[in-house]
Amino acid sequence: MSESIGRLVLILSGMGFALTQFAIRRLGRPGALIVEGASAGLLVRDVAMIATGAPSRLRRAPAVLLWLEAAAGAAATLTCLPIVIDAGARDRARQARPAGFEALRRVAVATLFGLHTMRFRIYLQPDHGRRPAVSTEPAP
Repeated sequence: MSESIGRLVLILSGMGFALTQFAIRRLGRPGALIVEGASAGLLVRDVAMIATGAPSRLRRAPAVLLWLEAAAGAAATLTCLPIVIDAGARDRARQARPAGFEALRRVAVATLFGLHTMRFRIYLQPDHGRRPAVSTEPAP
């Protein structure tokens, strides 16, 4: 990935929560579907990375962030389902001051995008957050 595209993705990720709220307010159910799709997409990607052993190849902090992001992705995906299904939930999602389950949904989505932004920032570093390679060659 080029550096400029990486920075653009990083900026969009940092704006992720605000963009999800904008999508729900402006687009209604289609916006809710976009938010659900983004949450589920990040969850699937994280679970796939965990299943292929990525945490063992990462330094400790990026590995922990990956596990936390997967948990936040599950929470965001589950808590976003009501706004896809129920018009009343979408109306509550449009309110400026959330209460109850809507507040929980917003925390889950904000946490997901916050963790994703931190992890993506690490990914943009030259080592991509990986552990140093262990040489299998004998020392001279």
